Amino acid sequence: MGQHRVIHTDQEAAEDFLKAVGIRSPTPDAIGQLLEAFVPCLQIMCERGYDPTGATWREGGWRSQLVDIRKKFKRLWFHGWLEGRFVSDHGLDLINYTAFYQRLQMKGEPWGNWGEPRKGD
Repeated sequence: MGQHRVIHTDQEAAEDFLKAVGIRSPTPDAIGQLLEAFVPCLQIMCERGYDPTGATWREGGWRSQLVDIRKKFKRLWFHGWLEGRFVSDHGLDLINYTAFYQRLQMKGEPWGNWGEPRKGD
């Protein structure tokens, strides 16, 4: 029978997860990133509604992800850089939209159901 280790902390659970997915020696930064950035991002995704077809983020095609990334970065810049104020949601949303873009890999409909914008006459 295999050996079972009792996990005592979130950090140990994160380290075990990272090892299980092929990262041999997770650094403290990788563990912190997982716990303080990526887990909250995934929590947002799970709590804000889920469509198994991905319709909610594919509706505008992969190009719409670039628009959302730009909007989230603009908010992050405004509050973080110009006002010197930390607003967690902006960073987490930016990570999520960037992850959607990464997963789509510019495949599929660039304009989604919205359709390609009309060129000016």
